[in-house]
Amino acid sequence: MQNNIISKISPTVRIICLFILSISLFLARSVFLILLITTLTLILMVTTGKKVNLYVNTLKKIYILLLFLLIIYIIMFEYNIFNILIFTYKLIIVALLFVIFCFNTNFNQLHQSIYGCLKPLKKINFDIEQLSFDIVLALKFLKILINQKDCVLKKQVTYGKKQLNLKNYIMPIFINSVNEFNELQYDLKTKFYKLSYRSSNIFSKIILILFLILFIVVVFKEVIL
Repeated sequence: MQNNIISKISPTVRIICLFILSISLFLARSVFLILLITTLTLILMVTTGKKVNLYVNTLKKIYILLLFLLIIYIIMFEYNIFNILIFTYKLIIVALLFVIFCFNTNFNQLHQSIYGCLKPLKKINFDIEQLSFDIVLALKFLKILINQKDCVLKKQVTYGKKQLNLKNYIMPIFINSVNEFNELQYDLKTKFYKLSYRSSNIFSKIILILFLILFIVVVFKEVIL
């Protein structure tokens, strides 16, 4: 992993920061707050050192998911063109934030981060280790599904099949994804995967406090006032 600001933040704080920025962005209605979060996102993109192509390719891979969320938003909440454009813009920023905070996060780190976020539930004797494990598996399945979409599409184009349908496109994606997911589960069980949770470092706590301050400002300005 590259030596940058994001890599110095503990996995748990990365996930929390992702949620804080995402919720703050969707709560924000003023142009100033939206531009502030956008500027922060751009700064984080620069500091990570990732190429622009990585962000563009990620948006291309998940455009169907973004479109689905946009359709749900239009059906349930909004018909105003301006608000729809703002919501679309926010979805794109959240997708970029996901790449920034989670792209180089492996299974172990992601499990630790989800476990850390759910840790308060442990006080009521909730099996958060199994829950966090299942959540990470679900996220991995989504990633497998997106990757298989590209693989199947390339194969069909190579074989000269221009017309894609349920039989030669959707079904192969689903079947290949399920098979790869089952292999992932088997590998994890074979290796007797165990969670080793570590507390956040000082730098991570400072970043978390700064992001929490931003969240409080957004809530106070957009919700309370």
